[in-house]
Amino acid sequence: MCDIIRTQALLNTSCSMWVCGGLQSGGACSHGFRSPSLAFRMTSSSTSSRGPSGHSWTTSGSRVRNGSRFRHLVRASVLGPELSYELADQINAWIIPAPPEPVQFPRKTLNLKFAVLLMRSAYEAVDDLDFIPMNKFQVKFWKLRQSELEPYTLQYKPLRVKYGDLTDPLYFDFISFAQFATISKEIQTGEVVFQEKLGASGELQTVRRDASLVDNAKLPTAFIERAGNIIYERLLEGFEDDSFNAPPPLSEDSSFSVVVQNVQKLLQILVDQGYALKAVVDEVESFTDSRGGKFRVKVDGSATLWGLQTLVSRRALVLSNFDALAVGGFLRACKRHATYKIRCSDTSVEELWTVT
Repeated sequence: MCDIIRTQALLNTSCSMWVCGGLQSGGACSHGFRSPSLAFRMTSSSTSSRGPSGHSWTTSGSRVRNGSRFRHLVRASVLGPELSYELADQINAWIIPAPPEPVQFPRKTLNLKFAVLLMRSAYEAVDDLDFIPMNKFQVKFWKLRQSELEPYTLQYKPLRVKYGDLTDPLYFDFISFAQFATISKEIQTGEVVFQEKLGASGELQTVRRDASLVDNAKLPTAFIERAGNIIYERLLEGFEDDSFNAPPPLSEDSSFSVVVQNVQKLLQILVDQGYALKAVVDEVESFTDSRGGKFRVKVDGSATLWGLQTLVSRRALVLSNFDALAVGGFLRACKRHATYKIRCSDTSVEELWTVT
């Protein structure tokens, strides 16, 4: 337990973990997570376009082969009435993608305060949305993390995971996966009214969710937006006496090229803080109004590479790609509407963004 105690001391909070040890079609796993057919809304539409470097980006179809492994494409709405990560198509929604292999190359050591910023921002977004008592959220972590801890440790042998050390990319990958997996599970059955314990005294307070969010289907969007906004705000204004000098929001008449340049600046901050080995932003297309267009983000060796792919393989509703959360927060601050499609390889994550 000492590893989690150290983590909690840094976060001043607690993270939960959901682990699903094998789904059955149409049923639930031992931790109550429904199979993909019940947990996700599917789409029958089919569109395809070719992105930079000849990559094929597809919103329907089977799978995209990337390197030596197959990965589903996942589509995410950054701004809108509801967010759901849609799988490739209805047929493959019944197929559980293979879990990812361990990351086979060294990744950067994270800046401690930056790692805390990311984890705490996601935690506070959950707290703000009022769909689960936070003391319950904490208890679930203590119970469920154990079922994933040993397999993860064995997977990375002979490497040693420094449990409790958020600067260790192996541990950060694990703990952020755990946090987002729990959020994804609890969002599906979020409570509207509940009793929550406050402070060390354990005083009970009645909490009621905002009336505009009583539909649990709206929670994934709300979480992604809230978490992204918090992350960007802290990168802009500073966090615990650390300054990150994020680019400020752009005026609404700023050109798309300027938007892309500032997204690159934002992601370079994440690289400098140890989140990834490299992040490259390429402008793909500029629309005629010059305010919108498409750009591609490629993040090499992110600190959440394993966790992100594991969440995709488990049909999670929210993903731990903090880079996309930060970019989404920046674009909303610039009054831009944006969506993106994501795919993973064993070494990188690529996002194709459309901005209007």
